[in-house]
Parts: sequence; C-alpha cells; structure tokens
Amino acid sequence: MLLFLFVGAIGLTLRFIILDKFEWQQLFLVLLFLVTAIAFWFIHRWMLKKDVNYEPTESDHRWNTYMRERFSTGKKYLYQGSEKKGEYQRFYDHWWQHMINEIIAEKGIWYLNLSLQMIDGDFIYFIQQKKKKKFRVSETWHILKDDQLIGKITTDFSMKNAAKSNEGLFLQLHDQAYYFKSLGVGSKTEIILGDHVIGEGKRSDVGRYQYNFEVTEGYEDIESFLMMTFIVFNYVHKQ
Repeated sequence: MLLFLFVGAIGLTLRFIILDKFEWQQLFLVLLFLVTAIAFWFIHRWMLKKDVNYEPTESDHRWNTYMRERFSTGKKYLYQGSEKKGEYQRFYDHWWQHMINEIIAEKGIWYLNLSLQMIDGDFIYFIQQKKKKKFRVSETWHILKDDQLIGKITTDFSMKNAAKSNEGLFLQLHDQAYYFKSLGVGSKTEIILGDHVIGEGKRSDVGRYQYNFEVTEGYEDIESFLMMTFIVFNYVHKQ
C-alpha cells in the first residue's frame, strides 16, 4: 500500500506540474492507500503479538510452535509440551530483501534465513544459499552450528512430486539423509529415514497456526534439528 501511495503521489504531482490539473477525487483515492497501509500495519502488529505471546496448552511430549506471520523478523518459540526449548526468527542480509518479501507475499521463500537459539545456549543457523546454476530449481540451506557446517536442507521440486501433488524436502545431517514428505496443504508431514517413518508433524486440530511435531524414540539428540527442518518445510511449502 505504501508503494501504491508513493506511485500515486508522484503521478498526481507530475499531472499537476505538466498538465496543470488537480482533482480532489484523485487525491482522496491516493490517501485511501495511506489509510489501508495503516490498517495493515495494525493487523501486522497484532499477528506478531500472537506469535510472541503464544503459550502451548499441550501436556504431552510433542514439539510445538506458533507461526502466523512469516515475513518479519519477529521471534517465535519452540516448545516441547509446555516447556520452552528455544526461540527462532527470520533474518535478512539487506533491508530491501525484507521489503520485497512483504510486497510479493506469495514468494516468501526468497531470502529465507532462520536463526535458532536453544535454551541450553546453542546457536544454529539455516542459511539459504545463492544459486550458482542459472536454471537450478531446488533451493538449499546450510545448517551451521558454532560456524561449522553440520548439515544441509534441499527442496525436492521433482516432476514426480508435481505429478502426484506431493511436497518434499531433504535433510542431510551428519551422515544421515532424512526425507520430509507431505501430500499437500493441510496434510501431515512424514519424516522418513531409509524405509521407516520416524516422525510426523501437522497443524494442530485446535489452532490454525499452531504446529505439532513428534519423533519416535531414539532420535532425541536431533529432535531440534528435525523440528526446525519441519519449520523450514512449512515456510517453503506454505503449509
């Protein structure tokens, strides 16, 4: 709306300077963009507040988070049951990248970097890599801990998935490869290791923007990485 306001103001100014014409109706229409922008700003602040103030009601061991607003750099929280495990947020290398995502909302995968701070003090970064090949379809994120590369996430936009309306994503962590698969928006996401499903995540039945995630026993040491990959999956596929 601010962009439209800017363009409209320039148009009115040039029309007045060049044609010496001015109409109050056109000024009123331009000011409507300002009013709409202010209204959107309040909605945006409300959405951020909902993310920050989220407190789970879960009594089990499942991981959960609340993701309503996905383009800003506001904090969101990771819980296991009702116990806070960490906080994560999106970040941009340049201010204009944030602006592009806000204007072209459906392209939210652009400039998608996430940082995670665990309660135990660990900092983990998910850094989107620049495309080296001009026509590369997939996107890749490097997972960094203490400035060391410990894994990678790669999208799976294969023709096979497109034909079946499947959504997929690979996680390479240490020496293991995990595959995240979903049948589409609203469906559960399965985490597959080899031929076995070791976990799943989905939207909560009680909240549209609350997401639950659980892993089978034996993977406790990498649960936070699997949960964050599930979050990346939802950013990418707009689940």
